[in-house]
Amino acid sequence: MSERDTPRGWVRLPDGDELEAPAEGETPEKPGEAPEPTAEPAPRPAAGPAGVEVSAPCWNCRAPVAPRDARCPSCDRTRTHVLLVCAEPCLELRHGPGPPLHIGRHPDWAPRTAAAFADWNKVSRRHASLTVEPDGNAWVEEPEAGTRNGTYLNGARIAAGVRTPVRDGDQLRLGLRVGFAVRLYGPGPGTG
Repeated sequence: MSERDTPRGWVRLPDGDELEAPAEGETPEKPGEAPEPTAEPAPRPAAGPAGVEVSAPCWNCRAPVAPRDARCPSCDRTRTHVLLVCAEPCLELRHGPGPPLHIGRHPDWAPRTAAAFADWNKVSRRHASLTVEPDGNAWVEEPEAGTRNGTYLNGARIAAGVRTPVRDGDQLRLGLRVGFAVRLYGPGPGTG
């Protein structure tokens, strides 16, 4: 990510971390470092008046998006998306409305996950597809041919070729070893 991709009011450190920009007269601190002692603590800025909008970064391009905006002004993506987080292998996938996200080991069919699962023979080459709709609904589907190790949603195996609804907070598992925590961010208030 370049300096211009860093949200306004944030500082990009050489190691890739981001910090909020220091108030005037303060010096930036790196994560894990103790602040330099001062005679008196620096005053914190007062909270803004009620009704002030705070922008959140776009899930796709990280540009600031105001809560009232349904689409990112920079990349024109909707706020609606799904976040899949896998602990092992360490993998985080964000996907929005449009064509399905294919999950598996086949490099042509699942280009976003093939490298991460290359050595995981319990994940099929064409394991599952995840679709996100503009209204915030998400669906997971195993290919018609099925998979040897199965796809599980909250511990229950899903049927091959059947679109199964996915909800915020669900656990999606490929076989018995690879699991994803599912977070859905929709168009409604209070979401991503």
